[in-house]
Amino acid sequence: MFIEVVGASGSKNSVNRVICMRLGENVLIDAGSASFIPPEQLNEVNTILLTHAHLDHILDLGFILDSMVHTRETPLVVTGSEACLSIVREHYMNGLIWPDFSRIRKKGNPLLEYCAIEDETWTVLEPGLECMSIPVNHSAGARGFLFRSEGKILVYSGDTGPTEFLWQRAREEGCPEAVVIEVSFPDSMRNIAMASDHLCPSTAADELRKLGCCDIPVYLFHMKPWFRDVIEKETASLQGNPVAILRQGYRILFGNT
Repeated sequence: MFIEVVGASGSKNSVNRVICMRLGENVLIDAGSASFIPPEQLNEVNTILLTHAHLDHILDLGFILDSMVHTRETPLVVTGSEACLSIVREHYMNGLIWPDFSRIRKKGNPLLEYCAIEDETWTVLEPGLECMSIPVNHSAGARGFLFRSEGKILVYSGDTGPTEFLWQRAREEGCPEAVVIEVSFPDSMRNIAMASDHLCPSTAADELRKLGCCDIPVYLFHMKPWFRDVIEKETASLQGNPVAILRQGYRILFGNT
């Protein structure tokens, strides 16, 4: 199984894309910059797994649905916490900001189907790929995820401040193969990170300490682009783990693939 970065930035400008990851061929994690996915790859997507409903994670959802009207025969499934999906339904796909694609039908099928995911249980996303949704310390229905493929676990924090249950559940599953964790601000802005329920390098190190595993790859994302250079210096080593900064096109392999 793989995660391939479409966008990994905590904000956008002419060179940085907001959050969207391909999880294998058929699943997206978030849709902030999904319109950058080539059409032939986008046509293979069946499920979009939302971490939460902030704009940098849902921005392109409407545009990719618009582009799929003439190609899809089956609904695109959008899944996430019930709180997250409610925000998307009420404040985005509501017929005012954007068409309600769950009411637009093609050959008897809606173009969009919402499916709330249950917390703290393994859910099959596609054959050979499961996820566990876990509440984290952020707003807009935020969840982190454990992904499991061929018995191997990857931890994906989503947007979060300091949190507990994600790491507790990860420990119960044994040391993961890798961790993908947000770091939005440098340590000089720790107060802002805490107030906005995000992480900085020192708090990210504290979070990894809760996991209790060393020598596993740690992948960082959601950096505000204007602080990237400082954050990179401050995260050169986190709890003795090898660190990589996620950028567009970066691919993480996990499981036996």
